[in-house]
Amino acid sequence: MRGKGMSAGWRRHLLACLLQLALASGLAASQESPQVLVLMSYHHGYTWEDRILDGFEEWGGVMAGRPVLHVEWMDTKRLPATEPRLRFARYLAEKYAGRRFDLLMTADDNALEFAVQQKMFADTPIVFGGINGDPRKIIGTRRGVTGVAERFDLVSTLGLAQQLHPEVRRLVFLTPADESGAGIREHTSDALARLGSKVQVEHWVTRSLAEVEGRLPALGEDTLLFALGAQPQVEGGRPFGPEELVSYVHARTNRPVYSDLDATVGHGALGGYMNSGLENGRLMARMAQRVLAGERPEDIPIVYETPLARIFDYRELRRFGIDARDLPADSQLLNRPPSIFDPEYRNTLLGFSAIIALLLLLLAGVMIRGRILASRHAALHHQATHDDLTGLPNRAWLNEQLFQRNWGGGRSVALVMMDINRFQLINDTYGHSFGDEVVSGVAKRLAGILDAHTRLVRFSGDSFVILRRLDDPLHLQNLCAQCERIMLEPFQVSGHRLTVSAAFGVAHAKPDEIDRDRLLREADTAMHEAKRERGNHVVVFDGNIHERALRQFRLEAWLPNAVANGEIQVYFQPIIDASGGGIAGFEALARWQHPELGWVPPPEFICAAIETGCIRELTLGMLRSASRAFIPYLKANSHPYLAVNVSVSDINTDDFPEHVAAILAEEGMPAERLVLEVTEDMLLGDGGNAPQVLSRLRALGLRIAIDDFGTGYSSMSYLSSFMVNIIKIDQSFVRNLANSPSDQKIVRAIVSMAADLELSVVTEGVETPEQLELLRQMGCELLQGYFYGRPQPADSWLGEKGLDRASRSTPQTGSGP
Repeated sequence: MRGKGMSAGWRRHLLACLLQLALASGLAASQESPQVLVLMSYHHGYTWEDRILDGFEEWGGVMAGRPVLHVEWMDTKRLPATEPRLRFARYLAEKYAGRRFDLLMTADDNALEFAVQQKMFADTPIVFGGINGDPRKIIGTRRGVTGVAERFDLVSTLGLAQQLHPEVRRLVFLTPADESGAGIREHTSDALARLGSKVQVEHWVTRSLAEVEGRLPALGEDTLLFALGAQPQVEGGRPFGPEELVSYVHARTNRPVYSDLDATVGHGALGGYMNSGLENGRLMARMAQRVLAGERPEDIPIVYETPLARIFDYRELRRFGIDARDLPADSQLLNRPPSIFDPEYRNTLLGFSAIIALLLLLLAGVMIRGRILASRHAALHHQATHDDLTGLPNRAWLNEQLFQRNWGGGRSVALVMMDINRFQLINDTYGHSFGDEVVSGVAKRLAGILDAHTRLVRFSGDSFVILRRLDDPLHLQNLCAQCERIMLEPFQVSGHRLTVSAAFGVAHAKPDEIDRDRLLREADTAMHEAKRERGNHVVVFDGNIHERALRQFRLEAWLPNAVANGEIQVYFQPIIDASGGGIAGFEALARWQHPELGWVPPPEFICAAIETGCIRELTLGMLRSASRAFIPYLKANSHPYLAVNVSVSDINTDDFPEHVAAILAEEGMPAERLVLEVTEDMLLGDGGNAPQVLSRLRALGLRIAIDDFGTGYSSMSYLSSFMVNIIKIDQSFVRNLANSPSDQKIVRAIVSMAADLELSVVTEGVETPEQLELLRQMGCELLQGYFYGRPQPADSWLGEKGLDRASRSTPQTGSGP
């Protein structure tokens, strides 16, 4: 008994579950949206059917019960044969296998004919639209079909056309040679028969518009043209839609053109009683709602009197001199210019006037506010794109102009990157306020080359950019010449007469090659190339600069190992005592012969040493090698000294004197025979440890020489405060000494000043007997230059022969770099 009870309980539970599942399924089915298959005869883009679909998809603006539409296009305009329709039928059967549709909606004759013939839709109710002629000929005995027949009220349109064009004696109907065209011609014949008109009627039945292209311009003044249906321009091409067809015909004839669709008005059709695809689609949607609500389609009468619109193109009416007052009442005019004298405007003029007055007040407020905002925006934009110090456009402005390619105007462009040489030294020496005055002075100087084709930009702290449009290749040469001359005159800054030089890098591009990043990169590369030369120098970017940059990169990669491995050689150049003829000393010079690059010029590898941070190792290595090589010269009767160049980083390093002392001790080099050469630039500025370091070096017993005297920012104070022993006059004052009275005065002044301060003077760059004679007359006692000998390996001057060669007063060609 217990087992039977359990079995009955389980059966009741199972029955309850099945009942709940059935109820849930029924509820889900009742809530599922209706499924509607929409068959369009033609293709998407054919306006008549697009507008029918638009009207149907509106669904009367009702959201509840809105169906799911599955839209398929048969494309029978372009594929009229039977085989494509068979393929279309197979496509639908495969795609919608097992799916049941609640309704089938068709547009135009081909879609309805296809739906009636297909067994898969035998039980599906149909709502059609756009049928030419009597749709019952297509429906036959098929039940469950209703819809809207396409109606073109040709009788009314023809009657109106004859009133508007009383001169017309001939009607030409342009229709396609297909099924749709046959239906149009049948409908036309019926309308003409009912009208009883005696005008001449011609049917131009074509497969392409090319067949009538030559006939259209020849239409006479007594002819009206009706362009109906759709057809391609050339046979086999894409069919023109009604608007395209009317527009094509309108452009080739000066006679009025009529059509049957409202969408053609505005594209060349004059107008008339027009069929509306949008209204047909809306009417079909209302009929479909009734079918989906349960009403049988056969109980819903087929609509033959579709809504027509009386629409006319105002421009076409004006073209043919037709007064709008001759049109039927309630006609709609497209492209008509608005007029306040029309009754519809006159009745609301006062209301509009008040609204317009309010809008004008609002507009005035908006304009005032807009001007204020625009002024603020312009001020902010100017602030963001211009430099506060100089008032010049800044880097942001330059990027904006080059990125948007606003600069150039279809012409070639030159971009010059300019950077002030040793500007940091100016700041360190005189302060940043003084430096700002220098920048302002340079900006004013550069403004002298501005014209209608040139703009000046402050790129960064001490860098400027010059932009110039180039109308001729020679203009680039002129620009370079201007850059070379612009900085030659000294500057007057806060009572100081200051010589400022700059490096200029030039890049240029053709109109179609203007690229911001490339121009800036090439100009910057050329500018850094120009910085390798002292003074004002202009370099135009070319392919060789890239190769030199690559060479510099390789030097910087190899130099640290060369310094560590002792590959840097020591060469000596003699310093001659003009009064006695003997060697007073030697200047130690660094030379590097790379196994692949050969002899590397000293400026190249010294620059590389500074960039790579191994200049300190290079200086100490040179001091050690030079001291070792100088030991044999300690016994010479002339008691020569050894001069070694040091870098700015050396004299600003606290432990440099200790390293010098250690090297001298290890190599056995007396301190009193050593001279360390520094430049004027190293001794200027408020920061650094130079005073303390030089004082400690001097305490070791060695001497200090000022190299290249007169080429830097000279200040007499350091000659005493740093306890300088020797001044070396730069060779730039000696090069033109024979022909330059000013250079002669400068040399005399330096020699006189040095005598008063009890300093020795070494004159560099002596190369000719004339220079030698002048320098002797001026009191120069220590001389150095190619006249006495080029730099040679350190041991080349040992022995009486070597010393005698150096002291002879005849030019020496020497060997080596």
